[in-house]
Amino acid sequence: MSHFTTIKTVIREQVILAEALRNLHYRFQEGEQVLIRGYQNNTAYGQVVVDTGCKYDIGFQKQADDTFSVCTDWWGVQGNSQVKQDDFLRQVNRTYSHLAVRQQVVQQGYIIEEEKILANGEIEIVVCEPV
Repeated sequence: MSHFTTIKTVIREQVILAEALRNLHYRFQEGEQVLIRGYQNNTAYGQVVVDTGCKYDIGFQKQADDTFSVCTDWWGVQGNSQVKQDDFLRQVNRTYSHLAVRQQVVQQGYIIEEEKILANGEIEIVVCEPV
C-alpha cells in the first residue's frame, strides 16, 4: 500500500524552484525521471527530488497544467527526518514567491531599491523605475 500524498501547488518555474531550494539549503536532484522513495520501497518519479536525509524523499512532479505537485510520504519523512510538512511547504512557497516577484520586477525593467522583512514575516520590496 502506497503512502504517497500529492499536494497541488502554484509553482510553475523549475529554475526558480531549484533556486528556492538552494536558498533554503536543501539537497536535491533534477531530471526528467528522478526517483522519489517512499514507504516499503514504493517509488514514484518527479522532476525535482529533495533529499530529506532519510530513506524518504520529497518530489516535485510537473503536471499537465504546467504546475508542480509535491509528492511524498509525509508520514515517513516527518517520522525519520527534521523536515516537517507545514514548515517545508511554507518555506518553499514563500521563498519561491519572493524569487518569482524579484525576477518579474527585473524583467519589467524596474530596479529593486530595498527589501525588508516586516514584523509579521511579510517581505516588502521597494522598486523604482530606471533613471
